[in-house]
Amino acid sequence: MTCVIDLEKEIHCILQSSSKLRNYNSELRDKYIKQEENFDQEKKGWDRERNKWGQKLGGANTEIQKLRTHDLELINEARHLQIENARKDISLAESKAKYTTKLEEIKSLRNEIKLLKGKLDLSQKNSSKKGSEIESLKSKIIELALKITELERLKLEAISKPIVGGDNKKNITRSDDISAISKPSKNLSQYFIRGKNMDPGPLGATLRVIEKIDGIIPNHTDDKSTSISKSPRDETNKDNMLDISIKPDIAPIISENVDLHLAQPENYVSSLIESNSQMRPGLEALPRPIGGIGTIPNIASTLVSPLSAYIFLILLIIAVMWFVVFRREWGLGRKSERLQNAWAKY
Repeated sequence: MTCVIDLEKEIHCILQSSSKLRNYNSELRDKYIKQEENFDQEKKGWDRERNKWGQKLGGANTEIQKLRTHDLELINEARHLQIENARKDISLAESKAKYTTKLEEIKSLRNEIKLLKGKLDLSQKNSSKKGSEIESLKSKIIELALKITELERLKLEAISKPIVGGDNKKNITRSDDISAISKPSKNLSQYFIRGKNMDPGPLGATLRVIEKIDGIIPNHTDDKSTSISKSPRDETNKDNMLDISIKPDIAPIISENVDLHLAQPENYVSSLIESNSQMRPGLEALPRPIGGIGTIPNIASTLVSPLSAYIFLILLIIAVMWFVVFRREWGLGRKSERLQNAWAKY
């Protein structure tokens, strides 16, 4: 602005000087006209002095031409300065507009970051609640697994007891037949693995589901490793523990098979016996019970079918909860990475 003011002052001075020069030229012209009139009247007296005045007038004309050229140069410079000032004003307006747009973008990004931080806090709170619920369900599953092992042990003890009454030979043959059944029944994994001779049906589907499950508790929940201490029991109880790993693709299979299993609780062991061809000869050789002792299929059905149904339901609930928590945390992690990348760009 100071440069512009100085230039305006200089232009004003130049214009004043040019006006003075013009006035001076007009005066000289008037004098020249008067002199010419005087020259006409007094031609003789001014002959000598005419040459002198002619030389003076020639010098004045050259000075006038120089002043005119200088005036034109000053006018051109003033025009260039005006054009440059206009360009600078336009560039300043554009820079101000860009600055305002950048400020608005920064404000919007800050608001989005605040909203996403709030969502992250809420999701972390929800995940902590889900984690506590999952831990409680894990403890319940462990208790149920221990109860199952105890019931299996009681079942094996009930099967291994000798039958009261009858001849000794019959009791020996019956005890041999029962031992032939009870020995393979100590390891329940053969009932949970589908063999070549098992019929495809609702029971086979449930057993395939159990075959997919590898561990009771997932290895990682909420990016924290959880470990469960082993119970101080015998190796037989450890072998009978169900090692189940929760997988998200098992949930629909479990729901269908649990309904089928609950619809037919009484035929659970009978279907196992019919599906396994190796067990049929031993079971056909068994005589009917004596002295009020229940049959082996009735004992197995009363012990296994309700507990297995409860286990399937609990595993279904845990699988759904784990899948929801893992998916939510994975989505939030991806959102936080996108925000960090966007913030790093700006």
